[in-house]
Amino acid sequence: MSAKPKKSAPGSEFMRTLRRDHAGLSRVLRELEVQAARLVQVPEQAAPVLADALSYLLRYHHAFHHPREDRLFARIRAQDKGLDTPLAELSHDHEVGEEQLSDLVDLLNALNDRQLRGKSGQELADRIQEYVRHTRVHMRDEEAVFYARAEGVLDGRDWREVIAADDGRKDPMTDLVEMSSRYPRLAEQLGLPVQQLGLIERASPVSEALREQMLSLIDLYGGLAYDMLDLGRGHIDRLLSVRGPVSLAKAMGEMSSANLKFVGRCLTRPPRWAINSAASVLVASLRPYLRERQR
Repeated sequence: MSAKPKKSAPGSEFMRTLRRDHAGLSRVLRELEVQAARLVQVPEQAAPVLADALSYLLRYHHAFHHPREDRLFARIRAQDKGLDTPLAELSHDHEVGEEQLSDLVDLLNALNDRQLRGKSGQELADRIQEYVRHTRVHMRDEEAVFYARAEGVLDGRDWREVIAADDGRKDPMTDLVEMSSRYPRLAEQLGLPVQQLGLIERASPVSEALREQMLSLIDLYGGLAYDMLDLGRGHIDRLLSVRGPVSLAKAMGEMSSANLKFVGRCLTRPPRWAINSAASVLVASLRPYLRERQR
């Protein structure tokens, strides 16, 4: 029985790039949430940051990051037919997400401050929040299942084909000059320091893994906090719709079900993060040793 091919160094670097992109994406999604919540009250402050953030997502994540994932998913689908349907759905999500994001950009550009303070602004804010929620779920699905599967399924030839088609474009968030010139308001809100941006490529594998996992932890609890607010809003809406004993009983049942689902997320997501983080840091710490053994 032949030994399973070891994961190639180029494949490891490719996956690190995708995960690093997700860490930056998580930060921008949090900023979208913050600014969407402020849009109706202070559109003159929130709208410029939203414009930068949406532009960043279109110009980098949808133009470069998602095509990389699509090529990766295509190779996984060729190796594991059982994943054909879910991976096709993820690629379709990329197309739909880009269309939604373009619509958000057009709508934001079409509304003035007076309109943003009214119903139109609230509808736009709600659509941005929905985009953020959907993108978070999409990103977690990718990382929890398919990123890990890629590193176990693909061999050296697969990785060479995936990497050969890559354009080498890096996340602008790793370049302070580019971020400051192209997305100045977003860069300012994110508080991107020179030492963080300039040292990403020089960080040790363990330091980089720790940084990525800390960002994912912040995203985890930020997502749970937003889920809690969404849960509260849902409860209020259900109570306001009560018109009698029957509708009250129905509302109470829906509220109990929603509460149980939220508690389930609170109980399962942190341990899952801890296991994934420990594995990532362990792999990063062993990588130099394994490379030496392979020489």
